Amino acid sequence: MTDTPEDPAHPTPAASGGAGDATKQSGSGGRRVRLRAGRGAAAGVVVTGVLVMAGTLLYDVVAVRTGHRARPWREDLSRELATRHLDDPWVLGAAGVAVAVGAVLLWLAFAPGLRRWLALSRPGSAIHRAGVAALVAERAAELQDVHDARVKVSRRGTKVTVTGAHDPAAVERELRVELSRIPLAAPHRLDVRTRPFHPHHGHRRGLEQEPTP
Repeated sequence: MTDTPEDPAHPTPAASGGAGDATKQSGSGGRRVRLRAGRGAAAGVVVTGVLVMAGTLLYDVVAVRTGHRARPWREDLSRELATRHLDDPWVLGAAGVAVAVGAVLLWLAFAPGLRRWLALSRPGSAIHRAGVAALVAERAAELQDVHDARVKVSRRGTKVTVTGAHDPAAVERELRVELSRIPLAAPHRLDVRTRPFHPHHGHRRGLEQEPTP
């Protein structure tokens, strides 16, 4: 468990209060809590700016088509674009700024963000999915007759596949208790599946944590 770092790729999440039992509804009436990345604000600013500029340009074009005179800023812009060459310092500077802004937006778009984190009941805190998988897998490996455990944690639930368990209900009960120790802020399902153990297949007692997208 950790406080999420404050940077464009891992900004501080806005987690709401929830319940201590990770398998039950949260304190906010069962509403799922999702971490919100700070890069959403940057995207909102860019979208708002693009809409404002596009709307202003469209309004001026419609005004010209209906017989009105173009705005002075549009006449100046058209004249500048028609008279300045590609090697003009102003053109090169504007192109460099556009490339830099585009590179930053691409980096924000492809950064991992908070998809691999789960919000905790304490505001501003989160736990990585790999941490949840490790806790559940270690507890499953400690259970009697469990020779292998595979754990996959998603945003909505945890799927556990155990090999060699003779009492699936007992395994699910123990893992549910272990999962409830993690104070997740949102409802989190637990799906436990069992399969028989075949010694001649060369199984070894251990655990495996499957990667999550």
